[in-house]
Amino acid sequence: MLITSLVMILNQLLPVAILLVLLQVVKKQSAFKIGSALLIGALMSFLYMQSASWVSQWFEHQGLEYSQIGLCITIFIAVLVFAIKQKSAAFYIAVISTITLYLSHYIIYLTSFWQNNDAGQSLFIGTLLGVGICLSFSVLLYFLMNAIKHRFGMYPHFTLLAFNSAAKLLVALDLASQIDLITNTATVWDLRDLLNENSELGRVLRALVGYEATPDLMSVLIYSTSSVIFLLLCYVISASITKERV
Repeated sequence: MLITSLVMILNQLLPVAILLVLLQVVKKQSAFKIGSALLIGALMSFLYMQSASWVSQWFEHQGLEYSQIGLCITIFIAVLVFAIKQKSAAFYIAVISTITLYLSHYIIYLTSFWQNNDAGQSLFIGTLLGVGICLSFSVLLYFLMNAIKHRFGMYPHFTLLAFNSAAKLLVALDLASQIDLITNTATVWDLRDLLNENSELGRVLRALVGYEATPDLMSVLIYSTSSVIFLLLCYVISASITKERV
């Protein structure tokens, strides 16, 4: 139970921590904005979990999947707007939507096992360990990305942010296939022997850039296209804004 809790919290919390770090490197936000976004996100996750039985009845009992697809698309758009405009509203929307998407799963997991006295201690310790690992990784990533930013400018950071945002669309794609909105296509490659996505490094890369060991053709096309669009809009619009200021 301890290992399961640790893996679960890492899977759900690491994507939130990574996105928060990447947004902070684009434009540093105040402690109040970060704290309020985290608090609102946690509250929204709880409300989303509480309304899950009601939402699931929408769209012929596919409401949860549709709502999560909407959250994934919202995250992509909000991160793109923040990368270009650095607006606080976009920061709030991106962080709150990401927390709602990921943390609600862990809240459901917690409430399912917390009443079990034998599992309670393992859940608590696993959660603390997971939070500690995420915080440590976030600090290292923040200093690394800041160093890269000062050395090479924003272009490498925009590239990583594009990959991270495109990964959210892969989550939406997976949800869409679960409710038969799209059909699965042929697997393009199989890298499980080289790096399994369920390994330690594979999980980190999945949270960081959406790594998949066995992606299908649709996933590769969506990931590539959305990343290119993200980068083009960042570079073109950012360049035009810079010229206008000059």
